Amino acid sequence: MSRLRTTYRMARVRFRQVTGDEPKIPVNVKIPLEFHGNDYCGWAIPKNFLNASSIIVDVGVGEDISFTQSLIETYGCQAEGFDPTPRAAEFIDELRPYNFKLHRFGLSDRSGSAIFNLPTNEQYVSGSIVAAEHLEGQKIQVKLLDLADLLATIGANKIDILKIDIEGSEYDVLESASFIENASKIRAICIEFHHRWKEFGASKTADAVRRLQQLGFECAWASPVTNEEFLFVQS
Repeated sequence: MSRLRTTYRMARVRFRQVTGDEPKIPVNVKIPLEFHGNDYCGWAIPKNFLNASSIIVDVGVGEDISFTQSLIETYGCQAEGFDPTPRAAEFIDELRPYNFKLHRFGLSDRSGSAIFNLPTNEQYVSGSIVAAEHLEGQKIQVKLLDLADLLATIGANKIDILKIDIEGSEYDVLESASFIENASKIRAICIEFHHRWKEFGASKTADAVRRLQQLGFECAWASPVTNEEFLFVQS
């Protein structure tokens, strides 16, 4: 990403925060960090946070696993990916990433089947169970898991890094009984919030952050460029 474009995006975020259209999420935990991924799919995590036995869960794979691949390459750990979309499965089948296993389920507030809305523009990959104006393409039926059933699927009782990029469904997940009951099993969450969708707005993300704080998480990093990607760690 060019320096000029980065500067423009940062200025836009600050302006939208002044007007109230963008949430202001304070970084309350000051710890050494390291960045993984790229400009479009990247998060900071606590420095030296992982090891070869760490469990990474990547929810919302799409067609970019640069963040998770960087974690695998750096620490030699295993990653479990979750994405119900056909294009994500095709991407992983073709890529055949080392130490990465894809499960064709989505994460939701409850387990079961649901209608999944694919993008109106077929060049894009990210769909959602949320109905939105840019998701008026093909509709497919997908299988969803709540957090408890996700843990059972991978046979784990803890997650070191949970990455969540699920196109607006994160809000329902964070408010769900299953997430609340199992949040203590997660050491850190790397999440993308979708407050810029007109279906949500800044207040929705602010509410989600308050819920995370109630569950013992504090923000340790916020993307200064997008104000959409955040790191939360157990306090």
